[in-house]
Amino acid sequence: MSTAPSVPDAVSHVHGLTGFDAAALAGNGTGVAVYGIGGTGVTSLIEACRVVDPMSPAVEGRWGRRVDDVSVGIALMVVDPSSSVGDEEKQAVDELRSRFGIVALVGSKIDAFWDWPRILRAHRALLDPFEQLPVFAVSSAAALSGAADESGVPALMEWITECLAAPSDARRERVRVAAALGAVERTLDGLTRAIDPDVASETLDRLADRRRALLESRDRGRADRLAAARAGLARARSESLADVAAGTRGLAAAATARSATLKRAAVDGYVRWLTDEVAALRDRVDHATDERIDEVRAATLVGIEAQVDAEPRTDPDDRAPDPPFGRAVPSGRRGGEDALLVLIGASTGLGVGRLIVAPMASVQTLQWVSMPLTLLLGVVVAALVIRVRRTTALRADLRGWSSDALNETRGRLEHRVGLRLAAAEPHLASQVTRFHERRSRQVSAEVAEIDVRLRDLRSGSATRDRRDQLGRLRGTHRELVSLAQALGGDDADV
Repeated sequence: MSTAPSVPDAVSHVHGLTGFDAAALAGNGTGVAVYGIGGTGVTSLIEACRVVDPMSPAVEGRWGRRVDDVSVGIALMVVDPSSSVGDEEKQAVDELRSRFGIVALVGSKIDAFWDWPRILRAHRALLDPFEQLPVFAVSSAAALSGAADESGVPALMEWITECLAAPSDARRERVRVAAALGAVERTLDGLTRAIDPDVASETLDRLADRRRALLESRDRGRADRLAAARAGLARARSESLADVAAGTRGLAAAATARSATLKRAAVDGYVRWLTDEVAALRDRVDHATDERIDEVRAATLVGIEAQVDAEPRTDPDDRAPDPPFGRAVPSGRRGGEDALLVLIGASTGLGVGRLIVAPMASVQTLQWVSMPLTLLLGVVVAALVIRVRRTTALRADLRGWSSDALNETRGRLEHRVGLRLAAAEPHLASQVTRFHERRSRQVSAEVAEIDVRLRDLRSGSATRDRRDQLGRLRGTHRELVSLAQALGGDDADV
């Protein structure tokens, strides 16, 4: 004659079979948490319980919140005949059983549906296929309207009071056995469906389809992404070079207009202006090039940007100062040319002076002033000629210097654009390649796992193992049911 196992032994055995540790539950709480999905009447049921018993411990439960689980001793899952139940409600019941152990199904709104018994039995068949949970049928509206004796709520409160009145050690054992029983039933349900021939055949077809889909999609899209990256970067290169050409042409026109009226004293200001404009053009071209590269990167990595590794950018350093222009700024000083210019100015001035003073030589009284006046006019005209010639030569030199500087700037910017785009292409290609290599490894591993499962299913070894495990679980289930009945966990049915 076999002896029924103790609660710790049974819980430990279930932990070894299913991996669920019911011993971790506190199991001595005195609260009642009421749960429901989709407006099933949780609030009205709590109010009805307080009408029947003003000291009712029922409160609305919070899904996924485990901070206050230690204070809860019973969980109520509310369903109503007005809506169907499915996998969501099934998972909710399984979660409550694993969190609290003692769980009851409560069918609400029975006053509004005459065929509520049939609907509630159908709900229980899905939510509690082994029929181990207590089930109650209540009408919160009847209890709140003064017909509490006919509402079914007193029976629910009587069961709650009886459960919570037990000693703390007894409640703890009941909770742990009930939670272990729920874990065994979940595992039994999954194994039973897996051993079903129809389910096994469907599983084989599903695994084969999954394997075929994985192999077909393993390297799909790689060539398209790389081609899109190359085409996008080529377009970005042509657009950025067009920006460089347009910018330098605009600067050349502005420099020509400024140098046409330039004075010698404003040469330094002109050089600073041109240097600042060149730096601003560089910043605009860099910004536009970066935006185009980012657009190409976004289009290339669409759908995989969250799965690729981030790498540092290898673009040229934006903070690096521009090197000085290769040609020195013209100073207007030429040495021998200046001496020749002075000689030409002096001769021109003397000639103009003699031309102006010549009529005075025929006047006898004015002959004595003709020579000083000739010299004075010669000096004035010579100074004017020298000044105009020097300014004209300086402006011509500045136009030539500006043209050389802008040509040099255009070459630097085109080289800079080329460096940025040349650095972006291998970076994008490496990201795409790494993603597909990683995906290929993942697909290969998943295909290998599917092959093992297919081989086991076709050979029947997996089915034999499941049948052996199913037999052990059924025996454990019977022991847990007997243990729960011995602990006083009698069910309350509709």
